[in-house]
Amino acid sequence: MTFVPFWTESHTRLLVMSFMRCIAIKGALSMLKYELSTALKSKRVMALFCFFILIIAYDLYSNYMENFGEYLRGAASKPTGNSLMHPCFASFLTAANIGHLPHILLTWTFPLYPLFAYADTFALQKQYGYYNVLLTKAERKKVVSSRFAVSFLIPFSISLTTLFLNFGVANIIFKGGTSFAKMELNLAKPITEDLEMFALLHPYVTYIAHILAFSLVAGMYGMFCAGVNFIIPKYSVLYTVSFFTWVVFMNIPYSVMNMLQSFAYDEGAIELIVPAVYYTLVVVATVAGTYIYKVRYDEL
Repeated sequence: MTFVPFWTESHTRLLVMSFMRCIAIKGALSMLKYELSTALKSKRVMALFCFFILIIAYDLYSNYMENFGEYLRGAASKPTGNSLMHPCFASFLTAANIGHLPHILLTWTFPLYPLFAYADTFALQKQYGYYNVLLTKAERKKVVSSRFAVSFLIPFSISLTTLFLNFGVANIIFKGGTSFAKMELNLAKPITEDLEMFALLHPYVTYIAHILAFSLVAGMYGMFCAGVNFIIPKYSVLYTVSFFTWVVFMNIPYSVMNMLQSFAYDEGAIELIVPAVYYTLVVVATVAGTYIYKVRYDEL
């Protein structure tokens, strides 16, 4: 498979010249601010943001038509109360959409997004020699740490912004809805699992917690991909390793998926705690190991 980056040698030369001017004119500008400003100006980041918006907008539209379709056709009265989805249940992370296509598309191709946005830039910069130039102008540990930080911040911020936007619009469209697809009937059962009961009694707290969890998972996977990229600066290997590692995370017992979907609890809090622990350990070990290697032992 051949990967064609949205970057040319002329772009790299311009970036190097821009960086050298930045050092000369604004020596106090931190490496983190420089890396972040460069990333935010990238067409990749804007493309990823627009893709997220389209996916969650389609999901919201599907839920809207499912709830209001008959009303719009004049075949029923306007839904409200228990005939209308609760705003939290109608939002993206609940995957209440028939067929779950938007949620499946976003979660199963998850590693491609942080890579596309920023995490694969080391391979590109290494290829054109920009990374070596960067190391002559800035301290190695600042270059590496800022790369990890921005690899976290970009996917984290895009996820957080788009999910809260989706959540806000859902609260406007589905205002007054109380339905959780009959899950609320479980509140009357004495055997209802504690986490499910908490989620149904406190849906807004639950959903916002899942937004934060999704965003953290996205940001951390950006750091993981950046770490893999530091070790394997080749596009074909980088994308393959990052994608199949995610597939493993999604398919092992206590899948990471449990943190990415709200109001879907079968075994209680352990479904969230176990994946949170092993996912964090894998990412932290990868980032720490890569950082130590790049700062202490790696040569130009």
